[in-house]
Amino acid sequence: MDASGWDETGPDAAHARLIEDNLVLTCEAEHLYRDGGFAGDAALLDRLRGRVSRNTRVLGTVFPGFPAHSPPPPQLFGGTAAFREKLGAALAAPLPPGPPTLLCETRDVRLSGNALFLVEDGRPQVLFETYRPQERHVVPGPSPDFLQVDETVGEGEGLVFLLNSAGSFNYGHWLIDDLPRLRALDGLSAQHPRMPVTVALVSYFPHIDAARQRSIELILGSGRGVSIRFLDRSKTYHFARLHHATPCSLPSTGKSPHALRSLTGQVRARTRLRRGLFGLRALAGRGRRLFVDRHPGRGRGLANREAVLGLLRRLGFEPFDPELASVRQQAVRFASAETVVGIAGAGMANTVFCEPGTPILHLVPEGWEDPFYAELAALRGEGYRAVFGPRVAPGPGSAVPPDWPAHLHDFSVEPAELMAALAAADPARFSGARRAVPDPDAP
Repeated sequence: MDASGWDETGPDAAHARLIEDNLVLTCEAEHLYRDGGFAGDAALLDRLRGRVSRNTRVLGTVFPGFPAHSPPPPQLFGGTAAFREKLGAALAAPLPPGPPTLLCETRDVRLSGNALFLVEDGRPQVLFETYRPQERHVVPGPSPDFLQVDETVGEGEGLVFLLNSAGSFNYGHWLIDDLPRLRALDGLSAQHPRMPVTVALVSYFPHIDAARQRSIELILGSGRGVSIRFLDRSKTYHFARLHHATPCSLPSTGKSPHALRSLTGQVRARTRLRRGLFGLRALAGRGRRLFVDRHPGRGRGLANREAVLGLLRRLGFEPFDPELASVRQQAVRFASAETVVGIAGAGMANTVFCEPGTPILHLVPEGWEDPFYAELAALRGEGYRAVFGPRVAPGPGSAVPPDWPAHLHDFSVEPAELMAALAAADPARFSGARRAVPDPDAP
């Protein structure tokens, strides 16, 4: 595979080359990447500068761009010293600037393989911002039979706003990378105040589709006149006119602080009463310390869960599985939390709703280098805190099938390392609690 992300040796190499040779920018590079934030190298950007979608016009700015910044140093515990040193250096590296998020309207456009494209002289012109190189392992783009259309959506059906990204199938990425861009509907409704709007989502799995729909309903409330439609990801759709927003995050290198601020503000406004009622419960000291659990059937469970859970219970933590709660309940619980400890996974994306300064600690299998949660910590102005532990290979009776990828294998963390991390994160509450850790050498 070369630097542009296409496979030179696979059976579809010719088609991959066809797509690569006909990529177009959604709008002029000077409008979108004037201050940086291009998800590719300088040579690729130079090649694309003169290749811009002729069917797209920019209607407005949803979020401004954001500057480069240096994150606070991470606090890493457990695992090997070599791994912590390597990851710590990577997570402390400066983060690049990000581009603005723009509301766009594109005519005569198609959606296939989760990417938008035009057809010009029988060739697919894929919009680069929907097909970035770092995301092509989950965004296949148009197939070789891209000229075939399964369904056409005409202008007579009202306005259609497509809300999708490479990670829409994962609740964490949906929450951080997609849902904030729903703000684009404000600009769209202002320009077309009496037209009905349909939010189009690419369908994945029933449980994630339901969560995405509920999160949209939470943000929009009632009376907006907005409907939601799920699209079959195996089909090619043709839109006479489609509205969409460019990304509000960079692949693995940055999230928009403006987008996250907008999201948390909207969710807080919609959950004010629920948070107030939960606050009354919290006055009794209940529910303030969260242990974010993870269903074992999802993989990446704690092999020594009982030992870890026992320690956390003695410290006043309550287990909470976000998958068993509504979108609203998840936001309320995290917003009301005093301290959060959680297994790495989509549920921990809800930490964006925590109050500033809330200690947050991630439990992570050694070898996990995804910077997603470190980026969220940086947006909060805090260092990423994590306790690492060794993975456990699937065996007889394991909830994880042996053919699952390594990042979903179970793992364990040392209670002593967990306690040390808690003491470092919140000395006032936990520095004197190390006696809660049983001595393994005690009789």
